[in-house]
Amino acid sequence: MSGVFLLTFIVEVLLFPLALALATALLHRAVAQVRPGWRDNVVLRAAPHLAVLAGIASLLLQFSVFSYAAAQLDGDRFAQAYVDPGQVRVTQVSKRNLILIYAESMEETYGNPELFGTDLLAPLRQLGAQSFDSYREAPGTEWTIAAIVATQCGVPLSVYSEYDLKHRSDERVFLPGATCLGDLLQARGYRNVFLGGAPLSFSGKGAFLHDHGYQEAYGRTQWMQHGAKPHELNAWGLYDSALFERARDKLEALHASGQPFNLTLLTLDTHNPHGFLSPSCRDRGAKDFAGIVACSGAELAQFVKFAQAKGYLKDTVVVILGDHLAKPNPAEDKLRLQEKRRMLNLFLAQPRLQRTAQELAPFDMFPTLVELLGMQVDGGRLGLGFSAVSDRREVLSAERSGRDDLSSLRGSAVYRDLWRPRPATAAPQ
Repeated sequence: MSGVFLLTFIVEVLLFPLALALATALLHRAVAQVRPGWRDNVVLRAAPHLAVLAGIASLLLQFSVFSYAAAQLDGDRFAQAYVDPGQVRVTQVSKRNLILIYAESMEETYGNPELFGTDLLAPLRQLGAQSFDSYREAPGTEWTIAAIVATQCGVPLSVYSEYDLKHRSDERVFLPGATCLGDLLQARGYRNVFLGGAPLSFSGKGAFLHDHGYQEAYGRTQWMQHGAKPHELNAWGLYDSALFERARDKLEALHASGQPFNLTLLTLDTHNPHGFLSPSCRDRGAKDFAGIVACSGAELAQFVKFAQAKGYLKDTVVVILGDHLAKPNPAEDKLRLQEKRRMLNLFLAQPRLQRTAQELAPFDMFPTLVELLGMQVDGGRLGLGFSAVSDRREVLSAERSGRDDLSSLRGSAVYRDLWRPRPATAAPQ
């Protein structure tokens, strides 16, 4: 657990519940003392027991125990919806590079001037990128590592424990039985590189990248080993400005190598609960959380303009995705005023996208990204995803419905198999 969340954990998980329980117990005792006759009152005597039962019921709901039990009677819905990418024929027609940027907690709502007084995403909108009308969250995709798994493997992420993290010798493995974007690209000669500000150890991110085709991965520890200066670091990791500075150097090196590549970035500054105000954003005039959002978007846009100015976009697709909707932060009251909240999605590609869908879930990004890079996916499906640029209209069917109701992942033998390593002879096609 990152130190950033330690205080929140102490206050909200430990101190507040204990204080509430103590206050309730004292109130209960005071009422019983003031009204001695109430000692025999059935309701008063039953109150502590009812509180315990209510707490247990709330806990069971939080861990989806009831939906899990109901799902056992409904068959393996995940198995019915899942298309194993390792068994799908993927044909290389042409070969393009990929710059995939996960913008932390970036959602379309930040672009609503009625809520924020200005379009905080204006620099990104000025890039001339295309977007889909609706890019929405789905169950099992609502936090960063889950979003990465969904968009690169086409599956939701179940909350996992030590039991789920199967061991291979002394190393933990992360969904070793799944075939993901990095696996497909590595098998076709791509170099996969990940640059993020936070530690790779956080939420198993490093293990996932290691197990799914990324030859290079950089997080807080690696940046410190490579000489990151104190002013480039916050309490959790590398500021976005410093991340993009290093991303420019890495992009130039990758493009100069002549080897096809996938450069994946993950920003940090807009993370809840309060965001991280970098020195560069402070110099730009940012003072509050809205200013951090606007500044992070502007820095991201500058990085894309750098790639455009270098001429890299002639053979490189740029995809910018909000990893999930914003979690509680200082702008939460305004964000909640938006009736339908959707995540940011921007695509810069030559030729321009020929979209065959307008609403996407994170699972759809996996086959969509593969086809944008010049490959043809038989049937237009990978994992739970449907390609949004496929010319095979049959994939745009009612099969999309129902895949969000997959709360029974722990009861799915097929999903469980994704945590088991494939035989050494198996490889993505």
